[in-house]
Amino acid sequence: MARKLIGIKELLPGMYIDEIKCGMRERMRIGETKDFMISSKNEIALIAKQGIQHVYIDPEKGLDVYEGSEEDELAQVESEAFREPRSLEEELRDAKVILDKASNTLKDAINEIRSGGKITMDPVKLLLEEIYNSVNENKDAIVTVCRKKKKDGYMLEHSVSHCALMMAIGQTMGVAKDELLDLGLGGLFHDIGKIRIPEGILKKPGKLTPEELDVIKKHPLWGGEIMIASGNFPEKAISIAMEHHERYDGTGYPYQLAGNDISLVGQMASIADVYDASISIRPYGTAGDPCLVIKNLFQEAGKLFHMDMVQQFIKTIGIYPVGTLARLESDKLGIVIKQNKNLTQPVVRVVYDLKNNSYMPPKDIDLSHAGGRGDKVVEAESPEKWKIYPGRFMFSE
Repeated sequence: MARKLIGIKELLPGMYIDEIKCGMRERMRIGETKDFMISSKNEIALIAKQGIQHVYIDPEKGLDVYEGSEEDELAQVESEAFREPRSLEEELRDAKVILDKASNTLKDAINEIRSGGKITMDPVKLLLEEIYNSVNENKDAIVTVCRKKKKDGYMLEHSVSHCALMMAIGQTMGVAKDELLDLGLGGLFHDIGKIRIPEGILKKPGKLTPEELDVIKKHPLWGGEIMIASGNFPEKAISIAMEHHERYDGTGYPYQLAGNDISLVGQMASIADVYDASISIRPYGTAGDPCLVIKNLFQEAGKLFHMDMVQQFIKTIGIYPVGTLARLESDKLGIVIKQNKNLTQPVVRVVYDLKNNSYMPPKDIDLSHAGGRGDKVVEAESPEKWKIYPGRFMFSE
């Protein structure tokens, strides 16, 4: 199918831009103008704000134009496309509300299973719609909020984080909404089998014995059994629960599957699980540096994890994930607050001047635009080293 010229009012997240024809000034403000996926409504608002009326899309690489006739839906698309982009603080606040609601919904579902009943799916489906909308609006916000976990609520919040990550990766890959919701459902319940593990083992702060480790390794199998018995879960969601500890080289569990014997969603789930577990505070460990975790994932690509899946994950999260404290070439420190298509040129909130060893008024700089004045990220820095904690400049406490 050839590329298609559409009006800006028809543009939706999930569509693949073949080309935006515009002048140099507009290109500098938009960034990429060829060969990229529209990932959020904020992107559409930015394009529309430049006065651009038409764009070329490639329907074979992304969504096609909506062909229904419901005026209400078209009116909604129009209003959403032209509204002003929301601030990071607003997005983070809304994402925090969703995280809290999601934890409570999952807790209720777990209690239903423990009492011998079936999961009431209506609240879960409504929750997945909210998480989908949040990922669609600004995946960086909900993924960032999900990093900030409570020690005593790790299992619930890790599951919600896994749900958001699965949807975000799927969005990067151009997966349709129905499948994204299935990915999210599997992510939300991927660890449900852990409810059969004795609490003394699950929360043990020290090293597990071989016998205890064998019990832990049964939870993917138990999770699949619980989901199948419930009768409410699609095949993809069940595969996520049963395969998220499998590894590409066959060294995982419970089945020691290797290569393409692991389903596509299972391969996605294993990467999301390792990433979130590594950056989270757990009963038996401290949080890892997200940049270092990304580096380790890349080093294991083709061994423990599928190479293409790792690349899609990094494309989703970024080389410098949102919340990273970054040193710039200009000898300033800033917090990464948004990803760009070029992963080496994020949007950074500059807060500290290394030349003067002093804080400065926070200023957002898009390193992909001319306004960034050629500045670039040199490396990630340790917040502990500088006693600069990104959350202070991102979250309204």
